[in-house]
Amino acid sequence: MTAKTARLVERIRLEDGTNQEDLRFLERTLAQLFTQLSRFDPAQVDISVRIKDREKPSMVTTLEVNVHGLPTMIGTSDLTDTKDAVNEAEAKVITQLQRAADRRSEHR
Repeated sequence: MTAKTARLVERIRLEDGTNQEDLRFLERTLAQLFTQLSRFDPAQVDISVRIKDREKPSMVTTLEVNVHGLPTMIGTSDLTDTKDAVNEAEAKVITQLQRAADRRSEHR
């Protein structure tokens, strides 16, 4: 893990349905997101993860990413496998992040 990735992992806020033990899992699972976020100062990034009704048929996973100067990006999944759900939410956030970053660079 790079120093920048470690700083991004530190920016993860664990919310409903998550706990400290999930950090190692999230560190590995969100690798693509961290690659995309590496262009930003980690101090300007906030990440939150919620897993409502974990391991139940009604499970909903939400990944929210805030980067200073960009709109809030939210990815959700109703998949019941935690890894698949986090991956799906991550893919949605990455798509939003790429669009927002492209728009921002067009304005410069």
